[in-house]
Amino acid sequence: MQLGGSLGNGLPVTSLERAHVLLPLSLEPHLWTFVPGQETILNDPQFWMIKRVNLEYTARGSSPWDRFMLGGYLSTRTIVESLHKTILASVNWPAIGTVLECSVWPVVAPEDLRLEVVRQDFRVTINILPVAETKDVVLLAHTHSTAPAENLWRRSYYREEMLRLQELDRSDDGIRQKCLHILRSICRQRPGLGQLSPTHLRQVLLHVSNDSSDWSEPSMADRFLQVVEELIGYLGSGTLPCYFNERVNLFSRLTEEEIDEVGYGLYQIFTDPNSLLAK
Repeated sequence: MQLGGSLGNGLPVTSLERAHVLLPLSLEPHLWTFVPGQETILNDPQFWMIKRVNLEYTARGSSPWDRFMLGGYLSTRTIVESLHKTILASVNWPAIGTVLECSVWPVVAPEDLRLEVVRQDFRVTINILPVAETKDVVLLAHTHSTAPAENLWRRSYYREEMLRLQELDRSDDGIRQKCLHILRSICRQRPGLGQLSPTHLRQVLLHVSNDSSDWSEPSMADRFLQVVEELIGYLGSGTLPCYFNERVNLFSRLTEEEIDEVGYGLYQIFTDPNSLLAK
């Protein structure tokens, strides 16, 4: 396992209330191949599949991951369910909590793996994310209840997003990452903006970077409002194209009600930003 997100990269952390732990799967490259989303039956570039190959030469069972197969593809739901059983049945969480002087317990949720840790008045949620990786592609197990299939893997662009933001900030002494830090803090404090993920914010910052060249410290207020305005525009259309693959709509999982709620919250910030910017 390894830390993911800001903690894993040593970047500024907005909140310690949530952390991500990545669980990389060691897949045999000669037995498993990654199928791009646009080449699957769903024709959705956001969701890839991992196919078992060479079955005519290697019997089923040659790979320990064969027991997680569904229709010839690696099943995310089966992997998550198996991890659930392991985490619940094989780990003595009360004993671990006693050693760490806190309370630790797994959350039984069908769509993800989570641990809740509480010590006095401090609480943190730890998400455990199964990850499959090949070359420059990172896939996360996608087990959402609305998923059209049980063997989908969501393409993650986190690495590309952060590398690009860091590269841009180094080239012009910019404040993009600082702006991201502020935006994430605001979204965390305002319940109506909870549907905006860090991915949404990073992607909008990258889009705005294409339109604006002045990312110096004195221009932070202008850039901040520009990002908010761009977000409102994307929400109005219901589409946020991925910076690295414009065929991917990053708002596809949001309902109309959620989009309206987020849009209203951002409009309030845009029309009265002084209280936020003063902080």
